[in-house]
Amino acid sequence: MMRVSFKWVAMCVFGVATSVQGQTPTVTSYLDRTEVGLNEQFVLSLEISGGNATLAGDPRVPDLSAFANFLGTSSSRQIQIVNAQTTVSTTLQYRFLATRQGTFEIGGIHVELGGQTYTTAPLTIEIVASPVGRGGTGGAAPRSARPERTDPSGIAPEDLFLRATASKRRVYENEPVIVEYKIYTVVPVTSYSLSRQPGTTGFWVEDFELPATPQTRAEVLDGRRYTVATLKKAALFPTGPGTRTIDPMAIDTEVRVRSRSQDPFEDFFGRSSIFGQSVSKVIASQPLTIEVLPLPSAGRPDGFSGFVGTLAVSGSTDKTRVETNEAVTLQIEIVGTGNLRALPDPEIEFPSDFEVYPPEFSERVNREGNRIAGTKTYEYVIIPRAPGTKTIPTVTYTYFDPARQTYAAAETGPIDLEVTGDPVLAPVTTARGRGAIRTLRNDIRFIQTEAGGFRPVGRSVFQDWGFWLAFLLPLMAVGGAVTYRRHHDRMAGDVAYARHRRASKVAKKRLSKARGLAHTESQRAFYAEMSTALTGFLADRLNLAEAGLVHDDARRQLGARGVPEDVIAAYFACLDVCDRNLFSPTAGDTAEMTTLLDRAAIVMSDMDRALTRLS
Repeated sequence: MMRVSFKWVAMCVFGVATSVQGQTPTVTSYLDRTEVGLNEQFVLSLEISGGNATLAGDPRVPDLSAFANFLGTSSSRQIQIVNAQTTVSTTLQYRFLATRQGTFEIGGIHVELGGQTYTTAPLTIEIVASPVGRGGTGGAAPRSARPERTDPSGIAPEDLFLRATASKRRVYENEPVIVEYKIYTVVPVTSYSLSRQPGTTGFWVEDFELPATPQTRAEVLDGRRYTVATLKKAALFPTGPGTRTIDPMAIDTEVRVRSRSQDPFEDFFGRSSIFGQSVSKVIASQPLTIEVLPLPSAGRPDGFSGFVGTLAVSGSTDKTRVETNEAVTLQIEIVGTGNLRALPDPEIEFPSDFEVYPPEFSERVNREGNRIAGTKTYEYVIIPRAPGTKTIPTVTYTYFDPARQTYAAAETGPIDLEVTGDPVLAPVTTARGRGAIRTLRNDIRFIQTEAGGFRPVGRSVFQDWGFWLAFLLPLMAVGGAVTYRRHHDRMAGDVAYARHRRASKVAKKRLSKARGLAHTESQRAFYAEMSTALTGFLADRLNLAEAGLVHDDARRQLGARGVPEDVIAAYFACLDVCDRNLFSPTAGDTAEMTTLLDRAAIVMSDMDRALTRLS
């Protein structure tokens, strides 16, 4: 049975390949409906069936921008086997939003397949003022008696849609419009992605910060309960008068719907009701039209910067009385509602004898509810150079208040500064802008009171001790490095050399420890440390094991090396004193201990000189 089954599958596959290869491709285009309402979506589909040729590049779709906005595209592939005949079809769907009423012709779509170019027949679409039903004949149907084309997802427009709302539809130039994009759904949306940003040509945009995961809530619209989430919120400031259109925003959604399969076993096992299937659907908002009024010319003040909103300006200094050459901080704070980012920097005519540095600037924008507000702060460091009562002039900002429809002014008022002391005769730098060139810390230039050094004309550089120092120092450094390296290598590899070089250092440490014990009246500890110091020094110099060192063996070693007998006798006399007092039952005398320390230092020094001279 298995062998027969595999043969049957192979025959089917071979038959599919043969039937596909023998077919001629057919290219057709059609609309999901030929009559749509204004601001409704429609789908232009391109179907390629039969043949095995592949697309050579993207199809060339005609320009529909005169009456529709492009939203996005999707594709699907289908294989059908009927009477051993296999048909492979690929469908590309182009989604548009109708933006203009009228009857329009959609030109043919050009497709390149297998080196040949195919062109579909033109289509006609009618865009009417009011929404129409989802029906339609799907004009230019490529097959006879083609069934009525509907949305394959089965999701009605009122089940899932994207809605754009504007806080105002009639505003002044530079007055903010708060626009929100909210998704309304009664079906489970598993995911979404932005496929088209809203068109905001002619607007300055300030986006509101929203949670990464949209917060959902329930809302009743037209008597129906929806799950709603805000996907985008922005403040739009129109930059000029006239009618402005905010183009739609579009998103791709994945929706979980109940499967409509004809398989009886699927419904029997409950897979369709438990899992369902995921379908893609593109939804878009309707365009918004904003009427922008020009700012009134009557009463417009001179120097008006075009700011629309409300403003309050304050100024202060950290000191009101200073000495000349003393720094003062001037702070200008601007608080208001509107597009504060577009507000220009303050223009201040400082007194001519002020040195002014570029300001430190900070900005904070608050986006709360349907209100854009914020604060801008400028901090100037100024240094007065002459005494007297100095006045920092008023800082003035003019603005247009749309609520009152009048022009107004916000100002700081003059700021007086009392400067005392002597005038400073120094060049004054006034930096008007943040990028201005300035000279810092050149207030005092000292007078040179002594003449510089002189050099005889014609003197050779070889007569200069500095030249020889610079020439010899590197050589000396290299020589010292080589010597140190050799010493370090010998210390690591030659045990006798290492013990010999460290003998005096170790002995001095032990004697120092014994000196500390002499004043504690600890006899045993003192004489034990002295014996260790004397024995250890001798073992290190002779490269003998310190543990179990026999005095007679050490005497013979020293005699064989030619050490004078008196030096040997004095050294071992100190060792005998240590051994005798180490186990003495009577307490030692501090003066006697100090005397032994001095004797031990002398005999160790004599022994070191004798061994060094004989080595």
